[in-house]
Amino acid sequence: MDQDDAAYRKSVRNMSVILAAVVITVLAAIFVPPYVNPVHDVFQSPVSYDSPFGFVMHLELNATSVPAGGGILLTGWINSSSSSIEQVNASDSWAFDQAQLWGKICTSGWPIGVGLMRGHYTQDNYTLGTLISVPRPYAACPAQAGTPSDFLLRAHSSEALVTIGGTPQLWVLQSSLAFGRDVSGNPLSPGVYTAVLADEWGDVLTANFLVT
Repeated sequence: MDQDDAAYRKSVRNMSVILAAVVITVLAAIFVPPYVNPVHDVFQSPVSYDSPFGFVMHLELNATSVPAGGGILLTGWINSSSSSIEQVNASDSWAFDQAQLWGKICTSGWPIGVGLMRGHYTQDNYTLGTLISVPRPYAACPAQAGTPSDFLLRAHSSEALVTIGGTPQLWVLQSSLAFGRDVSGNPLSPGVYTAVLADEWGDVLTANFLVT
C-alpha cells in the first residue's frame, strides 16, 4: 500500500467517524426527552396561532419563571378572526385525551382545554410529551340536555352562540387553570414545562416556562 492510498483510507475513516458523531448528536436532540436535555430558549407569553377553522388561539401564562413549589396560571381562549359571524361545526379530533385537559366544569361539549407537560415541547413535537394529571375538584353536575352541533362565533370575539337541547346559550370560549401541584399533591419540581391549549378540531398551541 503506497502513501497516497494509506492517506486516502485514513481520510475516509476520519470522515466516517465525524459523520457518525453528527448522526448520533442529531438523533439525541430529537429523541432524548426534553426534561433530560432541555432546549434553552427565551420563553414567551402570550402566544397565538391562526387556526384554519376561522379563529385565533391564544395561550397566556402569568409568568415564564416560577420558584419550585410555586404556581402557574394558564389561560387559553379562542377569538374569531372573521369580521362577521362565523359558523364552526363541532368536531371530535382532539390531539390529546380530553379527560387530561382542563375545560369547564359541568359543560359537555366544551371545545377547548388547557394542560401541562413536563419538558420542553413545541407545536412540532408535542406528541412526544405526556400530560400531567390535573387535580379535579368534586362537582355534582346536573344532567345536560346535549352538546352543541356547531358554534356561531361573534366577529372578533371569544363569544359563541350554541344551542343545547333546543335552548340557545352564550359561551365565552376561555379556560383557565391554576397549577401548582400534580394530582398526587406533589409540587412542580424544577425544570422546563410546556403549557398546552388544544381544541376539538385538532389544533394545539404551546408555551413554555421554567420552574427554578
